[in-house]
Amino acid sequence: MQSDIFQAACLLQLNTSCWQGSRRLDPAVMERIGNSEWLRGRKHLIDPEALNPVRAVISRARKDVERKALPFPVTSLSLVPKEQLASIEEGLARCRAEYWQAVETFVDQYETARETARASLGELFSEADYPVAIRSKFGFDWRYFTLDVPGKVGVLSPELYQREREKFQAMLEETRELAMAALRKEFAEHVNHIVERLTRSEDGQPKVFKNCMIEKIQAYLDAFDARNLFADERLAELVEQAKALVGGAAPESIRQNIWLKNKIAEGMNRIKRTIDEAVIDLPRRKLRLDQAPPARAQCA
Repeated sequence: MQSDIFQAACLLQLNTSCWQGSRRLDPAVMERIGNSEWLRGRKHLIDPEALNPVRAVISRARKDVERKALPFPVTSLSLVPKEQLASIEEGLARCRAEYWQAVETFVDQYETARETARASLGELFSEADYPVAIRSKFGFDWRYFTLDVPGKVGVLSPELYQREREKFQAMLEETRELAMAALRKEFAEHVNHIVERLTRSEDGQPKVFKNCMIEKIQAYLDAFDARNLFADERLAELVEQAKALVGGAAPESIRQNIWLKNKIAEGMNRIKRTIDEAVIDLPRRKLRLDQAPPARAQCA
């Protein structure tokens, strides 16, 4: 694979933080007191549900990136096809607004939540556990990078340049493997789910399926061409077959039209047999963040 893949994509780093709201307890204390609603191996500093809205936005943002981007063999980085940039940027901006709204709601309730904790924790309550500037414990931001092999003209000696170039090419090959495996696995999950829900139960009764089952695979199919950076022709052929089956189908039409439902079920069963064979379990040799990528990273 050629390094010019980064002319068609860039890297995204999404950074999020959320106050943990708990603190580990000494085992001796746990042995003496035992578990309770506020003590489960850790001391909950506030009602755990108070932070759920913030965590939910973080989870939604990361899942949205995962659906639209591709994995990359450096922890915390995603490979973003340029055709997906606008959609990802729009989604992250929306999630950031929702995130800070959820944070502000929590901050408004912080003092009350702390007083509730004081009453619930008793002797285990400590003012030192509670940040004064609680808002500083939260964060939501992202940045883009371009990545390229170091130029021959620079501080690297010929030997170092050759070594880093080899590392870079190895990383590109791993990126290709990860991306192809991720797209195949994701497609297989959609297909298997549809086959399972459109297959009648043992008593012959039709199973219920939600609209999102069809909407999710349609979203995958719509974004596939942009995400198929490494030209997986085998998968592309199966995707075209799936598009012919469900590309423009409305969930309610599938429920009401038995002929259409059976046609989709039969077609997806054929696709399932092929994609199950195509899904390969590639090694995932993730690099650590403290291990710099074998190339020059630049802010885009």
